[in-house]
Amino acid sequence: MHGGAGALLWKRLATGSHLHGDWDGIEWVALEPGARAGLHVHSHTEEIWYFLKGTGVIELDGETHEVAPGTLVLTPHHSSHAAWNTGDERLDYVVIEVFPPAISKALPPRRPTEERNPGTQRAVDEKEGA
Repeated sequence: MHGGAGALLWKRLATGSHLHGDWDGIEWVALEPGARAGLHVHSHTEEIWYFLKGTGVIELDGETHEVAPGTLVLTPHHSSHAAWNTGDERLDYVVIEVFPPAISKALPPRRPTEERNPGTQRAVDEKEGA
């Protein structure tokens, strides 16, 4: 990913279309021992990384920082960042991508995807007096 190396697992858990709000997605990432997510920059989102398992290093704007379970990392808009697993077990973390104000102002208002389920819709109609 992003020119990295080794085995990386990635799963997008939710997108901004699931809830109201100025966020882009929630993802789970896992780097196998020795794996690296390459150095990259996001031009449309900021990220919050929360580390769940393992040990590693992140690079943020040219500085390196050790990470372990419970570490929280913020990657601001247009920052350069990378992560790599320096331990003997998998490095697991959750990434929450959000839109900064400059991007949010340019987007239409967010609202959840509307899925019509006949049973659910009937209850909504009854509540609204339809």
